[in-house]
Amino acid sequence: MKNGNILVLASLLLGFISACSYTPKKPDFINLKNVTITSANLDTVVLSGDAIFNNPNPIPGKLTKTNIHIKVNDIDITDIEQNVSIDVPKNSDFTVPVHFSFNPKQLSSEHEGFFKNALKNFLSNQLIIEYDGHVTIEILSIGFDIPVAHTDTMRLVGS
Repeated sequence: MKNGNILVLASLLLGFISACSYTPKKPDFINLKNVTITSANLDTVVLSGDAIFNNPNPIPGKLTKTNIHIKVNDIDITDIEQNVSIDVPKNSDFTVPVHFSFNPKQLSSEHEGFFKNALKNFLSNQLIIEYDGHVTIEILSIGFDIPVAHTDTMRLVGS
């Protein structure tokens, strides 16, 4: 009977040690989808979408930080830098909402006047939006910086 208890205790101890030595895998950025212009006027354009990630670990985590630089038509527009606390489910894809706004007058560069650039955008009838940066996801108190690099082409109204 004592040998049986020792065997059970040894098995439990081995299982506990194995669980404690688990090293989490780095989650992945999959893509950005459902990007839409939610509102637009002469002073502000608001876009929103869904960033899709995958957590391959059997352990949930937290998305704690975003640091993403955004360009529209090759012009620096804004940075999304925030500390957040978003639950990351285990063994699955998960969605993080993305929202940002900018003044459309920013689309004029120093070398091109606003009206020339506005005409160019009107004729091309599109916005090319580039997202570049990373998000930080913590799993078992280990932080992973997940690179985010994505480009969207949005057709303007009427195309």
